[in-house]
Amino acid sequence: MDFEAIIMEGTLILKIKGELDQYNADRYRLRFDMKIVSPEVQKVVIDISELSFMDSSGVGFLVGRFRTAKAFAKELVLVCNSNYINKLLSTCGIEKLIKKYTTIEEALS
Repeated sequence: MDFEAIIMEGTLILKIKGELDQYNADRYRLRFDMKIVSPEVQKVVIDISELSFMDSSGVGFLVGRFRTAKAFAKELVLVCNSNYINKLLSTCGIEKLIKKYTTIEEALS
């Protein structure tokens, strides 16, 4: 897994690429949380459009980041246009918890 973090006008954009599994979720949990709780961040956009694989640990990772953002009164949304990942998120009921968009532009508006 690889990720890129960009802060634009109070919005943290985290682009995740590759596989989001237990190994990677454990490795990146603290790094993501440190960025999310930054005082300059009001909104978090996690772009998972380029994930090639995600398991239940990846779903738990996303829910955990949502809870971290919520605890610090920050909005968190997802960007995803992968049929495979969308189906997984839908099956797990994530869409009821976290808003999801198909493009970063939609998520930023």
